[in-house]
Amino acid sequence: MERDFRKGYVEIDFPVEPVRSPLSLLARSLRLFLANLSFLAAVTLAVFIPGKLILQAACWALDIPVEGVLGYALMTASDLVLSALAVPAVIFGLAMRFRTGRPAPLGESLRWGRRQWAKALWNMFQVQVTVLLWSLLLFVPGIVAFVRLAVVDPIVALEADRRRDVLDRSRGLTEGHRWRIFAVILPLGILDLVTSFAVLNAVEKTAYSRVLLALSDSLLALCSQWMTVALLLVYLSLAGVSGGPPDRPSGSKTRP
Repeated sequence: MERDFRKGYVEIDFPVEPVRSPLSLLARSLRLFLANLSFLAAVTLAVFIPGKLILQAACWALDIPVEGVLGYALMTASDLVLSALAVPAVIFGLAMRFRTGRPAPLGESLRWGRRQWAKALWNMFQVQVTVLLWSLLLFVPGIVAFVRLAVVDPIVALEADRRRDVLDRSRGLTEGHRWRIFAVILPLGILDLVTSFAVLNAVEKTAYSRVLLALSDSLLALCSQWMTVALLLVYLSLAGVSGGPPDRPSGSKTRP
């Protein structure tokens, strides 16, 4: 692990299993998610529960209603900020599991997530803006944009300091594979929407208890890590690596 911190990227020196079909990848990602649930929960909840509680305390102090537009916007922004720490930490820990047979310690994973936080946040923000702008034209272009940028998070987390052109890298990797990636994302996206609706509907019945809302948001973030696991497997398959990320100058361009 210290070797990765010194180099500034995670060396992929473990076997990479190719994706045979979207269904097989979904099944494998579910097995990986369940096998590492304690690690995923530790990382995700360690980041989200304090962050969400602080947000709800601030909203309560400023008298910002939970169900208002501003309250919703703040919760959405907090998801982005907290995910920028949790997602690289999760991916780092899973990469260590592939290498050693067990996830990285919680502290080391969070340390890696903190190292990549600013870069992850900026690239997540760019993805959100890009998808939103394309969605303003038609819904389908927004989906296409999201699929093209599907492996941004693993690129940030694994190629890290070695990669600057993250969005271009994702567009290049997903070229020619987007229907299969869409077939992976679609069921997970639908599951995420259904779960979010069910949980928030339950919270609504408690008159939007701020503590319960913070805890439910954190639980939803944990559930969404299944998507993180699936896209990590997609990235590893598409990159086709066995000894680290491609040795390309960090400023070089990949054709979209």
